Amino acid sequence: MENKFICQYCGKDTSEVEYDYLSGVDHLGCALENEMKKDDYDHCVICGKQSPYKRSTHIDLRVGYVEGGGQGCFEPHMCSQERSRKLFTVSEELVYSTPNDQELGAKVRQLYWESKNL
Repeated sequence: MENKFICQYCGKDTSEVEYDYLSGVDHLGCALENEMKKDDYDHCVICGKQSPYKRSTHIDLRVGYVEGGGQGCFEPHMCSQERSRKLFTVSEELVYSTPNDQELGAKVRQLYWESKNL
């Protein structure tokens, strides 16, 4: 019988390892170590351009990183000048005063059309 619980990185059996320590059928440590070896460059979460920072670079050493949001552009106003998306702001008051998501969506849509002057 073929064992399907073999770590692709180290080749060891993972059938007796608790699932908290696995990534699929691979050892979590092996998968993380392999990910760190790649050391890919991060990309801006808004425009998708490659940043000069590797994923392993600590966030305190990066320009444009938003904790909980990801890597933004590292040059001021780079995204806003080159992206085709337009943004508009919704006030916190509107969000807090409209607990129903469907109603909030309708109000946001109304604000959007008002901002377009249509």
